[in-house]
Amino acid sequence: LFILIAASYAETCIDKLKWTTSGGRIMVNDQPLVLKGVNYFGFETETFAPHGIWDHDLNDFLDFIKNNGFNAIRVPFSMELVKNSPKKIMAVHCHNNPGLCQKSAYHMLDTFINRAAERGLLVMLSNHRNAAGGYISPPLWYDNAYTEVEVIKLWKILTDRYADRWNVFAIDLKNEPHDNATWGDSKPQTDWNKAAERMIMGLSSFQGLFFVGGIEWGGRFEKAAQYPINTGLDDLNNRVVYSPHAYGPDVYDRPEFNVESFPNNLDEIYRRKFGFLVENGHPVVIGEWGGKAVKDTRDETWNKWFVEWMRRKCLTNNFYWCLNPNSDHTGGLLEEDWKTPVQHKINLVNRAQPHPTKFKTHDGKICITKGSFPEGNCQR
Repeated sequence: LFILIAASYAETCIDKLKWTTSGGRIMVNDQPLVLKGVNYFGFETETFAPHGIWDHDLNDFLDFIKNNGFNAIRVPFSMELVKNSPKKIMAVHCHNNPGLCQKSAYHMLDTFINRAAERGLLVMLSNHRNAAGGYISPPLWYDNAYTEVEVIKLWKILTDRYADRWNVFAIDLKNEPHDNATWGDSKPQTDWNKAAERMIMGLSSFQGLFFVGGIEWGGRFEKAAQYPINTGLDDLNNRVVYSPHAYGPDVYDRPEFNVESFPNNLDEIYRRKFGFLVENGHPVVIGEWGGKAVKDTRDETWNKWFVEWMRRKCLTNNFYWCLNPNSDHTGGLLEEDWKTPVQHKINLVNRAQPHPTKFKTHDGKICITKGSFPEGNCQR
């Protein structure tokens, strides 16, 4: 038994990571990826840098992520950063971050990705904004200042820049399409399904995964059953990952959170929105979930229920929102001092994905230690 267990967790070291999907699983060099991710924002704001480094060392935040068992970071950014690469980023504590003060936004993003790689952390780049700062914008994947052609062009600049970074494993094409965004109606101006296909085709040289969120703030995929993402090319289709977002009452107090049957009424609601995807054999990663989850609140009830639902549905590959304490409706994994862990949230994410895949570099190779999903029937 000891030999079998040791063998199952042995390292595999290779020259290059190869990403694909198979049977509803994300595969890295023919091993299922067990993903435990966290969102860490800031690059999409006016500072063009990860938040918190105005007081603290960036290394401390990356160490916190690594030491708490995460293996991936979802990094929001703005198209303005890619287009203009501001030469002088703001809000950096120079003494605590030598080498980062008075540097460009690109230098900061380069450094972030490189330091994540040193810790064996994967990075997914996520298009959260066109113009830096402000609310989630625009509702569609383009606006007057950034046309679809321009957005694809800027994405291409970014993917080409990081083509040789082993840990840049995925791109999230557009954060939370909403308002008049549609799926499957073939209206060129609003159909997110077809736009995602065009974007993937335009970025076909990228060798990682393409994450596609749902409409209505990322949460709805009902029409993906009839209209799945289909580029016409198996190589690209097999690297598409559906990435829903889900939140409880602290973020959006929906009617279903205010009925007597809550939270037991949620199973069928979430199955209809996106749970069916994994039942139909599609790869799914929860791109955002979380909340303050304060004790004895409905938000705590929702968060605990959602963790157990993810486990039952074999949907535990996820990115928690978020590290940052300055996320208004959710808070973060750190207290307002940007140092103290919020233990009840750490417990939630550990419950959701206790044994993620591990990565590290050694002698010029990338070494993978196999992870395991928390429920035995999800191993497949």
